[in-house]
Amino acid sequence: MRSTAPGGRVQPARPGDPKRIGPYRIIGRLGTGGMGTVHAALDPRGTRVAVKSVHLAQAQDPEFRARFRREVALTARVQGPCLVPVLAADTEAERPWLAAEYVPGPTLDRHLAAHGPLTGGSLYAFAAGTAQALSAIHRAGVVHRDVKPQNVILSPAGPRMLDFGIAHAADGTSVTRTGVMTGTPGWISPEHYRSGTTGPAGDLFAWGALVAHAATGRLPFGSGAPDVVAFRVMSGDPDLDGLPAALREVVEAALAKDPAARPTAERAADRCSALLAAEATQLLTAGVAPTLAGDPIAAQWHLPAVEDPSWPSPPAPGRGRLLLAVTVGAAVLGGAVGGLLALPSASRDDGRAAGARAVATPGNASRTTGTPTAPVPSSDPEGATADGGPTLTTWRQARAARTPAEHDAHPSIGTGSLARHLATVPARTSP
Repeated sequence: MRSTAPGGRVQPARPGDPKRIGPYRIIGRLGTGGMGTVHAALDPRGTRVAVKSVHLAQAQDPEFRARFRREVALTARVQGPCLVPVLAADTEAERPWLAAEYVPGPTLDRHLAAHGPLTGGSLYAFAAGTAQALSAIHRAGVVHRDVKPQNVILSPAGPRMLDFGIAHAADGTSVTRTGVMTGTPGWISPEHYRSGTTGPAGDLFAWGALVAHAATGRLPFGSGAPDVVAFRVMSGDPDLDGLPAALREVVEAALAKDPAARPTAERAADRCSALLAAEATQLLTAGVAPTLAGDPIAAQWHLPAVEDPSWPSPPAPGRGRLLLAVTVGAAVLGGAVGGLLALPSASRDDGRAAGARAVATPGNASRTTGTPTAPVPSSDPEGATADGGPTLTTWRQARAARTPAEHDAHPSIGTGSLARHLATVPARTSP
């Protein structure tokens, strides 16, 4: 989803906007696009969240709903560095939605327009971080298919890759509109143009173009009509003038016309991480950097300070509103919004109540003990149940599965950060 909100600035909510989506209180808008609206929201603890709500017209399209379910199921597979995971999603709501932690920062294209190319350690950190993100995506058996500057946010701690809206399983199965090529001209691989199919190697081609663009500020295959750009991608050499020599070998390999000649994302990440470490060692030797401790990407990430726009004060909660405590983790939504979404691991809920909506949470609920239960990996490679829905536990289910006594005791209802959060924050009802 593309957003019209510049730099993630919060806009006032409009008449007709929902007051609440799932457990999240809506306080404004971050942007809107052809598929829906990105809302600024708060969880019950007051943590900032971005919630993507699908337009009603799209929600009434069964084919779109199938794609949205798949987006959620695929995103649930992916966890790793430099990604923004989805916190929760309801694929069966009248207007389907998904939510993620708000991450301030411009997208790469906005940064380049305002400040020019990345240099030095920041460039190596960008290359390493985005390659690590793709490595995590590919390890989960997913192909991104839309790696481009608008889908990378430059957060205060490093790059974060966004938007799995057209991602698909690496086994080649996908749910997309018939006859429509997914991707963006200039970032589509030669084999995708020729055959209409792509895989992890196609993501690496786009990654090579992305790193070259970040380093030079230019599109490696130029701009122009889509067919002209496609011809250059399939037949021409990329413009790599200005790319640091240390990065040239791995970027040239990623941009090879033959997908078999490209490195894997893991290998590209290893190479760029080595360059990042060498840069850090050089700075340490020169007395510029005081230490090599900590996250190497964050340590070398030196970009202009991100303006974090103030959010409006949330409205007072209405009477009888149940405020469910929900954790917030790293996450991301697609778009030029300065904040995005990401999904923790999802689990199969074999006891799903009939008609329950698919709202993703990190784990299962236990009625009898209230203690966390380990997520059960799905044996379905597509992350879907037999009826086609995602294998995700709902936050409604998780809450309903507890007895009144367990509610009073505030037990964990899942695993990981969600369970820890719920163990410390009571569910409460306004008087």
